[in-house]
Amino acid sequence: MDVRRPAVIIAVAALGLVGAGSPPGGPRRAALLPERIVVLHPAEQLGAVVAAAGDVWVDDRARQRLLRVDGASGRVRAEVAVDGRIALASAPHAVWALQSGGGYGAALRGPLLRIDPRTGRVRARIELDGTAGHPVLGFGIQAAGRHVWVWGPRDILGVDARTRRVTRRIAIDDGHGEVTGFAAAAGRLVAGTADGHLLCFEARTGRRTGVLAIAARRPSPRALAGRRLLFTATGAVGVVNLASGRLAWRRRLGFRAGASLAGDGLVWVHSAATHEPGDRVTALRLADGTVVTSGIVPAFGSTGIAAAAGRVAIATAGGALLVLTPFPA
Repeated sequence: MDVRRPAVIIAVAALGLVGAGSPPGGPRRAALLPERIVVLHPAEQLGAVVAAAGDVWVDDRARQRLLRVDGASGRVRAEVAVDGRIALASAPHAVWALQSGGGYGAALRGPLLRIDPRTGRVRARIELDGTAGHPVLGFGIQAAGRHVWVWGPRDILGVDARTRRVTRRIAIDDGHGEVTGFAAAAGRLVAGTADGHLLCFEARTGRRTGVLAIAARRPSPRALAGRRLLFTATGAVGVVNLASGRLAWRRRLGFRAGASLAGDGLVWVHSAATHEPGDRVTALRLADGTVVTSGIVPAFGSTGIAAAAGRVAIATAGGALLVLTPFPA
């Protein structure tokens, strides 16, 4: 059954009620001020979402498809068959998808797909080879430089994008619990752990360079920008200065939150709070956590957010894909 229904465009005038309200800890009159919100319905259930080459790529969980959605018109431009639920990452010349591989639970078994963002064609299928009795399981992926990193409860693998081979293997011991999030950039890797620590590694060798304890339950690193690490944790978003080991700022937005770092230094967050009539979207400055804009969107159950090319896309478990075009900050 084709569930792709026409887009609904909500103009600024219609956002007076939806955009009202202030985020916890934010300025009293913070309001979401997009030029428009386009509400698309490309599937029955949506999962992970990334932006690449001006388009939005999103996991159609119900039909096991990766959808390429035109960022301007909302038209589905391509569909790629996948095996189960997927995690996504984007790079300048590739979209990466890690498949669940037909297994159950939160872990993803692969293979890892490299997809050409211009044509939508699968260019490589890379197996996640483990040792005997120790299969590699992934929770997510992140692209940085010439590598795409697969991270899971006990392993971090670096896949060379050129050779399409696993060239880095970092085993995580049981000392801090399972890995709960991961970020990579500029030769540095940071993994969050279940007991509230950040494990820092050198990307080239895999050598551990530090362990930081932060006051957050199950921190999930999201992005690295110089010495700043963006993370989420149980409905909160914050930044840690890795040089000093100190928390730079933190804001609680509800009981659940996910974040995406845009190229202009804004952190876009989707969150949910029990007392609000919809999910919230908030933009904060990476440098100091200042709320730039915030408001309620007409959807519940956000599963991912991606910010690029002047647009912000939010996927939901109910199949809605919201594309926001914000006013300049």
